[in-house]
Amino acid sequence: MALYRHVASGTYPGESWSFTLHTLGSASLATAQTDWSDAIAALWTGALDAEIFTDVELTEVSTASLDIATGKQISRLSDDVALPGVATGASLPAQCALCVSWRSDTATRAGRGRMYLPPLAVSVMSAGRASAGTVTAVVAAVKAMTDVLVGDALTPVLYSRSAHTTTAITKFDVGNVIDTQRRRRDKLIEVRTSSAL
Repeated sequence: MALYRHVASGTYPGESWSFTLHTLGSASLATAQTDWSDAIAALWTGALDAEIFTDVELTEVSTASLDIATGKQISRLSDDVALPGVATGASLPAQCALCVSWRSDTATRAGRGRMYLPPLAVSVMSAGRASAGTVTAVVAAVKAMTDVLVGDALTPVLYSRSAHTTTAITKFDVGNVIDTQRRRRDKLIEVRTSSAL
């Protein structure tokens, strides 16, 4: 079985975002990349894009084959795409993201993982949280993505970079509290305004 690292990445005015998922499968790298592209289309088009502001765009999908024993990349394929969000209004800040929590049958920290989605539109918020309708839509979109992968014999897994082992993902959940993705915050170029005392 081959280990693949799939990445979806995009832009937010002047900034960038990405999320990653690992899978195990016997397909070739080219086939795994096609399957990932199909899975992202199922996640995004007519689904997640309705929760994302138009200034946030998905621009690339890539798949890399990894050496399971080391975690190092062997080879990589990528495709450029142009898939903007379709929600109107404004976007939450780049570092504010809804988190998909991956779960496995392993009841330890190694049996859990996370995937941070791109920032949502402000219009999908309710009382400071993602609305119930938005959470339901996101769960359905992520399920559509994983259904494509599983249907194409790519098993979503958690990959331990320290132990170099994989654990099959058995379920996922999405909460309604917006999380802060600090790595995205680190990429923001800040403009400061000062004042004398």
